[in-house]
Amino acid sequence: MQHYQVVRYLRVNALPVAIGTGIVLYFAFHYLRFLDPLRPAGHWWVDTGVQFLIFVMLFIAFCKIDPHQMRPRRWHWFLVLIQAGGSLALALYLLYSGQTNNAIIDGLIACLICPTAAAASVITGKLGGNESSLTTYTLISNTTAAVAIPLIFPLLQSNGQGLANFSHDFYAVSVRIFPMLVLPLICAFALRYLCRPVHQFIATKSKDLGFYLWAVTLVSVSAKSMSNIVNSGESALTLWILAGVGLFACLLQFALGKLIGNFEGQRISAGQGLGQKNMAFGIWACYTYLSPAAAIAPGCYVLWQNIVNSWQLWYKDHFDAKRAAKGLPVYHE
Repeated sequence: MQHYQVVRYLRVNALPVAIGTGIVLYFAFHYLRFLDPLRPAGHWWVDTGVQFLIFVMLFIAFCKIDPHQMRPRRWHWFLVLIQAGGSLALALYLLYSGQTNNAIIDGLIACLICPTAAAASVITGKLGGNESSLTTYTLISNTTAAVAIPLIFPLLQSNGQGLANFSHDFYAVSVRIFPMLVLPLICAFALRYLCRPVHQFIATKSKDLGFYLWAVTLVSVSAKSMSNIVNSGESALTLWILAGVGLFACLLQFALGKLIGNFEGQRISAGQGLGQKNMAFGIWACYTYLSPAAAIAPGCYVLWQNIVNSWQLWYKDHFDAKRAAKGLPVYHE
């Protein structure tokens, strides 16, 4: 019985445990000198091992998707409008007000324009959302980011390059987001049509494997985010303000996504689509196009969005328990 309670606790609280573990590991490597020989392995894991885990996680998730359900829906375009339109409006405000080096608004723009995280479909499935519809939006959102960032981010720079480097920037953005998103999707669909028994085995037997792979990945993501925050060199006041920007952007996008999705019967999927972002890409974009200070907002967003996800999973577990007690089925969109 005690073993069951421990397993259930870890299942419900996997994400906060992963976040806490990542933060503890960062400070352990930062302050404990005897761990120095392990640093090269740690860097390799963050740069390469995590990418492999994400690929496997997405491949498993995509094996569960029905391609016939992957059609664009109306709520997809409303979320794209917020992602690109909101970012463009803030960029134009900075341009015409002469504040092209405003780290606070730059950080907010990065949080808005960032594409949906590929792992969002895993959490969406755990929450009872429509994984197929969310995967379609993930592809749309990432395509939007690949086009919008080379168009919008030059407006935030003082060198006035404009569209001169669009093709170069488009390629730079695309190679960061498409391989890890499109390749596992192609592999999953190829397996579906070329080796259906193996595909069926993965789709039916993997169950929560993708979720736990994401929890393991989150340990490294949290450690990396903490490293970016601590080593940013900014003052404590700036750190708190930019952390607040990340929190504001996170809660706003989850709320807007759920509000829009509520009208389409896709509250969970739309909430995750707009709220759960690929902030590793956001941090890279800030360092590449904006400033290291602006990268603090998406760095903190990583922690905020997974706290939100943890609360949602806890609430879903208790909500389903109440429905089960009444003899009702588990909720799905």
